[in-house]
Amino acid sequence: MNRRSGVILGIALIIFLVISIIGAALMTVVMSKARQTNDLEKRTQAYFFARSGVEIAREYVNEKRKNDEQFFDEKVIVLHGNISSDNNGQLSFDFQDVTDVWPKDNVRASFEASASSFRNNEIVTAVWRDNEYTNFLSSGNAGDMTRTLAFMCSEGSAGIPVFDMAIFANGRIETGASANSEIVGDVGTNSTDTSSISRQGSQGHGEGNNKTAIYGNAWFGPGTELDGVAPSDYFLDDGNSVATLENIRDYKSMIPTFPDFPKFEVAKSLNITESSESIDEDGYYSSVSIKGKNKSKEARLTIETGSSSDVRKIVIEQLEMNSYASIELSGNGKLNLYVGNISGGGSINIEGDENEIDRVVVYYKGTSLGDLDLRGTIHIKNEIDDEFRLGGSSNLRVSGLLIYEGSSIVLHGTPSAKAIALFAPYAEITTHGNLISTGQ
Repeated sequence: MNRRSGVILGIALIIFLVISIIGAALMTVVMSKARQTNDLEKRTQAYFFARSGVEIAREYVNEKRKNDEQFFDEKVIVLHGNISSDNNGQLSFDFQDVTDVWPKDNVRASFEASASSFRNNEIVTAVWRDNEYTNFLSSGNAGDMTRTLAFMCSEGSAGIPVFDMAIFANGRIETGASANSEIVGDVGTNSTDTSSISRQGSQGHGEGNNKTAIYGNAWFGPGTELDGVAPSDYFLDDGNSVATLENIRDYKSMIPTFPDFPKFEVAKSLNITESSESIDEDGYYSSVSIKGKNKSKEARLTIETGSSSDVRKIVIEQLEMNSYASIELSGNGKLNLYVGNISGGGSINIEGDENEIDRVVVYYKGTSLGDLDLRGTIHIKNEIDDEFRLGGSSNLRVSGLLIYEGSSIVLHGTPSAKAIALFAPYAEITTHGNLISTGQ
């Protein structure tokens, strides 16, 4: 009997031990999931704090500039405070002039060095002016999580993200099979698959004769195993390398808001053939056709933009142009062009300064874009999230920033993007023909 009792007791102890181990394991999993959920909530909250800081600071800038347009020309201002949940969501912020402490040529370093002193603030945003742009560097703090956003804005603009690569995608980047296809500037992806940056026909990282020409660095996601991947696997320029990002790039959070098209009561149409016409007021056009015959009989639409503080707003449902057609600007203001569909070729702001990438901003809803020559920014958000075709039989040239929000973009012909280049953080990027992409 005693022996039987001892066996039963031993079995009970074993069962208790097994149950304890299972319980501890389940508890560990549950606690880990709870921490992940909590971290995600704090990261999300920190991001929205940072974004709110930018918006609040922009309102502050606009109010100050109403009375003194030069207020920010020499100043560096830090906004810091909280969005109080204990006071019906009322804002409580201080605006501190740190001009004498933070050098304007390296605000970011001062901002990072002072992070600990602002740790108890939900929002910390630095504002300063640089040439034609107002800069915003904003951090949101939620518990032990911090998210930081950088924005550049000009008068009346929706904001230009600070972007440091010629091409970046969250996943795969595949260039055309042509030997003339090249990327001038850094190319990067969050993917940890080393075949994610390759040329068509390559089964790996630019193997054999299918190497990708990159005149910059090739960046893969954090933790990518680079054993067996060397700079010689690509046509990399001297001094450049294949490397891994320190952190996942969250470029998605930097995409400016795609606006609703302005509403105008009067609908117009415009037909320009081998002649020149002008527009000097905001308006809505159901169709605009601009067509020349040859170089001596070109067609041109000139849009008067007014003073430097003005933003002309033109809505065009259907814009049709050919290779001898152009849209140019006069005045010192900016142009926001809201377009449903663009067909044909032509140029927009080709005589403008290619460094003023926000002088013309085209908001585009179409599903393809052909042989267009643009100096400015084009923000694409087709209403049907399908494959977007970029480029035609000849050249698409964008000297500025090209933003695409969809999931797939295919480049055809000989597209080229200069200055800031292609910004498609949601998309898989594939090119056909001879891609030439130039980044900063």
